[in-house]
Amino acid sequence: MYSSTPTRLSSTLNESVATTALSSLATRITGTVHEQQLFSPGDTLIIGLSGGADSSALLDLLADLPGIPLRLVAAHLNHCLRGAESDLDEEFCRSLAERYQIPFESRRIDVKAMAGRSCLNLEDAGRRARVAFFDELRTAWQASAVALAHHADDQAETVLMRLLRGSGMPGLAGISYRNERGYVRPLLNVTRVEIETYLTERGLVWREDGSNTDRSFLRNRIRHELLPLLEQYNPSVRSCLATTASLLSAENKLLDDQAAQAAEQICPESPRGRTCSVKLLSAQPLALQRRVIRLLLSRLHGNLEQFNYQHIEAIVGLAASARPNSQISLPHGVVAVKEYDALVFRTRETTRHHNFDLRISGPGIYPLPCNAQLTVAMSQSPADFDTTSADIAYFDLDRCPFPWHVRTFLPGDRIQPLGMTGRKKLKNLFIDSKIPLSQRSRIPLIFCGAELMWACGLRRSQHACLDSSSARIIRVVFHETV
Repeated sequence: MYSSTPTRLSSTLNESVATTALSSLATRITGTVHEQQLFSPGDTLIIGLSGGADSSALLDLLADLPGIPLRLVAAHLNHCLRGAESDLDEEFCRSLAERYQIPFESRRIDVKAMAGRSCLNLEDAGRRARVAFFDELRTAWQASAVALAHHADDQAETVLMRLLRGSGMPGLAGISYRNERGYVRPLLNVTRVEIETYLTERGLVWREDGSNTDRSFLRNRIRHELLPLLEQYNPSVRSCLATTASLLSAENKLLDDQAAQAAEQICPESPRGRTCSVKLLSAQPLALQRRVIRLLLSRLHGNLEQFNYQHIEAIVGLAASARPNSQISLPHGVVAVKEYDALVFRTRETTRHHNFDLRISGPGIYPLPCNAQLTVAMSQSPADFDTTSADIAYFDLDRCPFPWHVRTFLPGDRIQPLGMTGRKKLKNLFIDSKIPLSQRSRIPLIFCGAELMWACGLRRSQHACLDSSSARIIRVVFHETV
């Protein structure tokens, strides 16, 4: 085991200056932890440690946070982008972990090669590699959170970057103190200058990443070019952007909560997927419609990566369309389908036809695809008749002898509906009854020879209907278990 309160690197420090630096910043961080409910005393935290000023300060602060003893694990991902420099960063982080007497976890990933294989830019590939690494460690160590060293300047840069790329309120809310993955950011209200001042006063050293000055990266251009330019107009622009992000974050949460409540009313779960009432959805303000759709996509896929504004607008347009049956394909195999008065979200795996073909040789229970079955039994007397249920039909067995044939819909199928003299295309019956295209293959059709006797649950035919002379009566029940 190791100590939950490691020895700090203070042997060469001026103790009075160090104590002042520690107490002022550590007190703020402690307040942030409590206010934002980031973690609790005794928790295990994975610390993302790059060796830079930000993560080095975070490690030093969390190692002796007043009133909040923690079990820390340092995690370093070597991106293999800068050759020997990357290796030296890893060794520096390893030595830091040893001095603080905490476990050290590291991994080497060729991020450039990963980016090439996955058609990603270096920033995105590096982020995905870190997330996978940290998530794995969080599970392995049963940690309550992953602590990252994003600070107020990162927040300002992020807001500007998302504004330039185009973003709504969720994006402009910036970086959160805690996200849904359990990643926490205790330094989010601390500036880069404050962090470096803290390290200098305490006599601590850190590694400088040369790639932070590479202006081929958008974030670096914003940091070194755009923000200094904006400071000529407003010297407090970084603070203003961070404040804006904080305000938008709170308002975004409020609207997300409203969207979640609306989604439960408008879009309940169903066997077909998440199904929305087009009427109820369209009655909502446009902003709430968009948020409900974003929420449903996030729940279906797990996140909103690759879903953009154009996708959301296409779904809004689909719901408003006059066409009764239409659909659009979305990223990650997600499909949005307009089916008359319903808007259904599902994955392509669940959007399949349920073709089947079976023989009914006599009374019995016959399982069908789509979690359904047919129960065929003799009916003893007219007193047993239930003519109110669409899922029960009676036939004169002398006029429709076994075997029967049960299959799914084929183009050209026709039926003579009960009470009518002429025949009707089954397709038109589906349209009149507003049966969605995706559901038509789920409806069993029972034939005696070439004669369609019953579209189960929908309409029975004139063929083999009962009259006063019927002696042998057969009862058929269509039952969907889901």
